[in-house]
Amino acid sequence: MKNFSEDDYCRECVNHCAEDLSSESFCDIRGGHSSVPLDNAADVTAKTFAAVSPYGIPLNGWKIIFQAILTFINVAFWLLPLKSKKMSENKLALSLANAFSGGVFLSLAFGHLLPECTHGFHGMNEATPYMLALGGYMLIFMVEKVIFDTEHILPKADGQIEKNGNETISPGSGRGAVILLGALAVHSILEMTALGLADTFGDSALLTLSIALHQPAESIALLVAFIKSGLPENEIIKYLSIFSAMGPIGVALGMAVNEFAAPIVDAIMLAVVAGTFVYVGATEVIPEEFEDPENKWKKFLALVSGIISIFAITQYTMTLETQ
Repeated sequence: MKNFSEDDYCRECVNHCAEDLSSESFCDIRGGHSSVPLDNAADVTAKTFAAVSPYGIPLNGWKIIFQAILTFINVAFWLLPLKSKKMSENKLALSLANAFSGGVFLSLAFGHLLPECTHGFHGMNEATPYMLALGGYMLIFMVEKVIFDTEHILPKADGQIEKNGNETISPGSGRGAVILLGALAVHSILEMTALGLADTFGDSALLTLSIALHQPAESIALLVAFIKSGLPENEIIKYLSIFSAMGPIGVALGMAVNEFAAPIVDAIMLAVVAGTFVYVGATEVIPEEFEDPENKWKKFLALVSGIISIFAITQYTMTLETQ
């Protein structure tokens, strides 16, 4: 009788599973309602290792933890200045962090999200994921530049808010600030959906980093708009709390799609989110920071650093997942 070692048993098990999976067996993917054939054991192996996360905490648990951290940062950056009645901050550091986050968003969109989502459109028109990404770009563009036109309702230095280039909203109305809140709320939901869609701990951590670098600027800009609107403090807290609640909604939406929907839905959502990231990086953050020529080389280096560092980290995490 042949004696098998532990390694022999492991090899026998792997070979047996590979033979079974290479046959015309079917497997339910990501909890969706449809079943698809697996070509080989690599698909299952990749999904198994993708679910591994530190300290034995499930991936969805880490997403909730990351979202709690982001929500805390969001609230802190509007609540503390509001309570202290002091709006002084290190403008250069905030500007450099914003430029860095612009590079992060572009690198995530072109170097990670788009390449990942293209695998979900196998057998379809090759242009489909890129047109969906363009659709995501146009969606957030429509919300921020057409429906709400946030560029013309940002607070002015004299305490008034300009709308449509002609009409001005007095500091006591608050209408402009509420419109800006609506635009940023939609923006936040779309942005946070990407965190809920993440398939690995590494992806979740990278997205959390990029959003954490970018979100404080949004919180402060929205706080300034409400302070200049002349609304009482309790009303400002109520409105800004609504804004902070949009992040958990976006993450929950992404997690629901990632857990229960068919793989094609996941791929569609990733493509759309990639388009919104392109908008945030290329149309919102970078032009805003480079309108002011001061410290432009420092901002450019921060932008390039964001692109390179995040691309290097994503490539490294991908090599770890394939080992």
